[in-house]
Order: sequence, then C-alpha cells, then structure tokens
Amino acid sequence: MDMRSPWILVLLLTSTTAEYLVPTPPGRYNVTLTTGPLIDYARDDPYAAAPTPRALMLSVFQPSTCASTVSVPDMPSEVADYQGPFLKQTFNISVNLSPLLLEAHLPVCPDPLKVSRCSHPSDSPILLFSPGYSIPRLYYNVLASAIASEGFTVITIDHPGDANIIIYPDGHAVYNNASILDSPTWDTYTRAADASFVIDQLSNATAMAELLPQRGPRPFPTDRVAMLGHSAGGASAIIAASRDPRIRGAINWDGTIFGSPPPPGLSEPVEVMSQPVLFLSHQDYAGPSWLSTWPRLEGPKLLLYIENTTHYTFSDMPTLLEAAGQGTAPFADLLGTIAPTRMVRILTTYTTAWMNAVFTGKVGEPLLEGEEPGRFPEVSALMRGNF
Repeated sequence: MDMRSPWILVLLLTSTTAEYLVPTPPGRYNVTLTTGPLIDYARDDPYAAAPTPRALMLSVFQPSTCASTVSVPDMPSEVADYQGPFLKQTFNISVNLSPLLLEAHLPVCPDPLKVSRCSHPSDSPILLFSPGYSIPRLYYNVLASAIASEGFTVITIDHPGDANIIIYPDGHAVYNNASILDSPTWDTYTRAADASFVIDQLSNATAMAELLPQRGPRPFPTDRVAMLGHSAGGASAIIAASRDPRIRGAINWDGTIFGSPPPPGLSEPVEVMSQPVLFLSHQDYAGPSWLSTWPRLEGPKLLLYIENTTHYTFSDMPTLLEAAGQGTAPFADLLGTIAPTRMVRILTTYTTAWMNAVFTGKVGEPLLEGEEPGRFPEVSALMRGNF
C-alpha cells in the first residue's frame, strides 16, 4: 500500500506521541498479564549461528477478577522502535508507525504479587497462540486479552528466528532468520515442536513457578489445551494438533498451510487427525492448501469467511489505530474496512464458541451450526463437515 497523502503522515507522527489505552476486554473477567521465557535445554535452536538452547518468549493472559486495572505498555520500546522501519519496508508505507505502537497501553489487573485482591478461576482452559510469520506475538495482545476475558488462559508465543525481533529479560535480542523461507513448510514444524514443549512445561511445577511467580510451584493440567494462530501461526496450530494429541482442537486465522500438497518426497504437513478444526478466512475463498488438507481432518471442521477484511485485519493494528484516534480508513487496502471493535468481537466470539465446543465435545452450538445468521451477518460458511 502506497500512502501518498501528506496530512496522514503529519497526523500520525504528531498525534500518537501521547499514551493511549486500548479498549477494556469485552468478557466477564479482567485479565492479568505475565511475560517471560521458557528455555528448552534439550533442543538446539535450528536458526542460531552456534549451538544454543531453544528459548521461547511468552505472554500469559489469565482471566481474573480484580477491583481495578492498571495501564501497562503494549510492547517494549525496543520492539516498537524496530517496527516502524520493518512495516515501511514490508508494506511499502511512508508512515512511521513506531510512535503508534510505542504509546499503546493495555488495561490489566495489578501485579498479583503486590495486590492480593485478585483471583483467577481455577485452572481455566489453555489456548496457545502462534503469530504470523515475522510478526512478534505482541501484535496480538488486544485479541489475546479479549479471548482471555472470556475465561481462557491464553499463551502467546514468540518463535526465535521467526519473529522479526524478540527482546529477552536480560536485554539481548534475536532477529528474524530469512532462511526460514527456504523450507517448503516455512517454520511450521519448528513451531509445532515449540507448542509441544510449552505443553510439557505446563505440567512442570518448577517451570511454572519461574514463569508465573504468583502461581507458585503448581503445574497446570494439560487435558484442556488447544491451539490457534494467525497466518503461518494458524497453519502451525493445525500441524501441531495433528502431531500432538494433547492439543484438543485448532483454529487457523487465515493461514496458508505451506507444503500442502507436499513436494515430491515429503510427507503431508498435516497428519490425519480427529481433533476439531476451525478455519477463518478474510475472503470467500478456500485456498488450495486448505482444500488439500480438508480430507485429512476427520473430526468436526468448519470454514468461515469474514467480509470486509484482509489478511492483516486478524491483528491488533486496526484496534490500535482506532484507540489512538487515527481511524483505519487510510489503511483500508491493508487492514480492511470492518470496524475494529466488530472484528475483535467476531474473532473472540467464534474462538470462544469453537473452543468451548472442543472442550465439551459438543460441536453443535447454534452459532457454529449457522442457526443465528443475523448475529454476525459479516460471517458466512463456505464448508463444514463431521458435525
């Protein structure tokens, strides 16, 4: 997208220098946010120049009840500063969006170690989230928080060498490794292994006490874990679920499944699986990789599309622009024309409905069956099976 209107440039650079707050999550819970690393000492990072344990960075959004919320930065300044040049080069825009990202703040519960008047529902279902290729997990904080407010623990994952930049607690950074694009399946197999490692660590009391000090040395049950993601992360969610039966269901937000059908000599990325799978598309089009994968999905499966959206509407960017008072109209080609609040509601509602169905074993909710056409007229079903 080529931004040629000079007033847009001036407006964005001059009016996003003050802190602004994104909307409060829409669900019945407030949300706590904890960030930190999980390090797999048994697995070397395939993208590191020297043998290095695979070190993931996570954000953990937990539903909570608290008397008040506080404002915290949406992303570290080093990450926000990096995004302006990255977005300019990637999307051919003339605006530096770093100030927009730098001043965004999230409403979250106070630090539970400092404020005792917060409580979590006991062991809520867990959703792992994998971002789009080269996109840090922080671009999905608003969406993750919204889903968590409906009663899920949402864990967003930065995959080293894939995200354009990851800042670790000790201050060092890891950047994107472009060799990922040389693989016909991109980074999806490594991402799937990352997801399985996170599930392993959920049952590790010591690891959870380090990641979530407020929880203490108490493991999470791993019998109610599912996975979703956007773009390459959505494809990774399905691939991970097909390889790890502990992942009870998957949602793919608009992600091509690279390597499907596979090149000669390679196996299908998605193995035959029985877990429920939901596809959400930005247009009324079932991509070839989805059609190739569809017969391998033996459980409930549903393909929906959302009108007036693009591939990048499935992120926080529209919400951030709106919350900063900028509006999304100048970026319609890139972000679509659907109202950001409406898009958050659609993604949260369908994700919640699908995952509740996954964990109850009853994929028969009226919304998913298409029995409430007036509720979200922007959403239509292209394919469904095994209901």
